[in-house]
Amino acid sequence: MKVLALNGSSNAKGVTYTAMNLVGEELTKEGIEMEIMHVGAKGVQGCTNCKQCRKTHHCVINDKVNEIIDRLDEFDGILLGCPAHYIDVPGPFKAFLDRLFYATEHLEGHTHKVCSAIAVCRRAGAINTFQQLSSYFSCSNMITVNSQYPNVAYGWTPEEFLAQDLEGVQTMQVLGRNMAWLLKVIDATKDTLPHPVITDKRTRSNFCR
Repeated sequence: MKVLALNGSSNAKGVTYTAMNLVGEELTKEGIEMEIMHVGAKGVQGCTNCKQCRKTHHCVINDKVNEIIDRLDEFDGILLGCPAHYIDVPGPFKAFLDRLFYATEHLEGHTHKVCSAIAVCRRAGAINTFQQLSSYFSCSNMITVNSQYPNVAYGWTPEEFLAQDLEGVQTMQVLGRNMAWLLKVIDATKDTLPHPVITDKRTRSNFCR
């Protein structure tokens, strides 16, 4: 089993990466691999609403979004993580996630993966950022896993986070254990209790008139 961790921080080895690694260490103990992809270093073009992805399930902007779409079937779980920028998800990472989820029609065909999110901040904005990240999964037929507290890490540097936010460190470790447990439960029951089959095309109601 394998988990994809998307690091939306501009800092490849910052607090977001460190928090993800704590989750990954617990997964590794249970024989589950985690691959961290750093996607927050460069500017990302936002969706232009051209709707070509409705025909191809790929974005016309051929960058790492399409690379990940092509690899989604490799992963049994997804972990999103980023710092809070102005009390929300950083612009490049939000543009990336908007296109990833829109191009695949909310990950249609790649559903029922075990997913979670991590938010990092120096002082404020983590809860809002955590909720925004979690919203991507709530409309994608995913199975979200929680910890003992919202998945939030505090610190300006990895050293500061590890030394001073002991509750945050423990929260990441518990998240990793819960994620590993749920992945193993799903794997153990896949032959006797398969995933729900989604056959109906998504029904949409528009309230703008």
